Amino acid sequence: MRMSVLVLWTGMPNGHRIVRSLRDAGFRVVAAHPEGHGGGRGWGHLRPLRYPPVLTDPDAFVAWVARTCDERGIHIVLPVDEDITRVLAFRRSALGDVRVVGPTATQYDALANKGRLAAATAALDLPTPVTVEVDDLAADRTGWPAVPCMVKPRTSGSEIDAPQRVGTEAERDALVERLVASGHGAVLQELIEGQRWVVQSVRGPGVFEHVVHRVDLEWPRGCGLATVKRPFRGPQAAVDAARALLDAVDYHGPSGISVIERDGLFYAHDVNLRLGATTGASVNAGFDFPRRAVQAALDLPGTAFDGRMRPGAVHMRLDKEVEAVLDAVSRRRPRVVLARLRRIARVGLNPAGMLDPSPFNVFFAGHLASRLTRRSRPHASPQHKDTPADADAAPPGAPPVAPRTV
Repeated sequence: MRMSVLVLWTGMPNGHRIVRSLRDAGFRVVAAHPEGHGGGRGWGHLRPLRYPPVLTDPDAFVAWVARTCDERGIHIVLPVDEDITRVLAFRRSALGDVRVVGPTATQYDALANKGRLAAATAALDLPTPVTVEVDDLAADRTGWPAVPCMVKPRTSGSEIDAPQRVGTEAERDALVERLVASGHGAVLQELIEGQRWVVQSVRGPGVFEHVVHRVDLEWPRGCGLATVKRPFRGPQAAVDAARALLDAVDYHGPSGISVIERDGLFYAHDVNLRLGATTGASVNAGFDFPRRAVQAALDLPGTAFDGRMRPGAVHMRLDKEVEAVLDAVSRRRPRVVLARLRRIARVGLNPAGMLDPSPFNVFFAGHLASRLTRRSRPHASPQHKDTPADADAAPPGAPPVAPRTV
């Protein structure tokens, strides 16, 4: 029987690639994107279904998913967006027998909750930064990590402040106050600087397939989304840490686990229990991440990834690096502008390079416009500092020079 998959969130850069991968694997794919958003379209899903807003009306959203699965004979639901992943983790029983490729509530709370993640790593005797959860600024500050430190929301989401490095107590208190007032709570964490790695993996019954990526650049610089990644054989300690966390909660599904290496120790600092925004990095490396995410998680037949990676592969989040270029333009840094443009060109001209989304995709302009209009961080923010890597684009294979931070 041809199985049907409802893909929830089909925007760029990863949504259209997930739809294509699953269709090529023989699944019947139903694409869906939030109502009121012009994006979500791609070749093969020009008119995605539209679902109610997840955050403002989760009851209506879950009811829509259940009804759509029933009316269209959906067997599998694949959440791509973080908000959807979280909502379905806690309400998956409303979908009855429909399978969800994602975490349960217990698994989500253990790993995607940034405060609980520190407890999980400590319980496994993995390196763990000093971590304190804060729900009240008036609380006793004994044990708070010294500034500079990281301030994170307890959970991730589209309308929640991203993790930020703060350099003063005033910056720390202002961000903590905003997170506490929003109801999400804050997590203060010791600053860990070092090389960042990302383990993108699929875990299923008897299956653990993965690619390790070295993060060469982020945006915002030093504390943001990975924008330039290269597949790398090792380090095994990063893989072992990621697998230990997933094994501890017996999670079946796709994941992206970020790890910071410092002095030979590997600190897991972020876990996404879904197909993340840089899914294309593993696809470009030779790992059909979306296909195996569904097949392995649900113990369906499929060819396992053999671990062979594409030589010279490099992945760049083009929309984020364009933001970096425009930021340098606004700050009147012509040399930095040229360096960032050269880096984009080098990846684009590399036969094994992937600009993601592709600049030749007819839907990219609308996607980029929506991304740029949502830019809200000021130019003077610590995350927007120039790094040595911005002085000029490093040649392929060169070691990264910009520090990564937890």
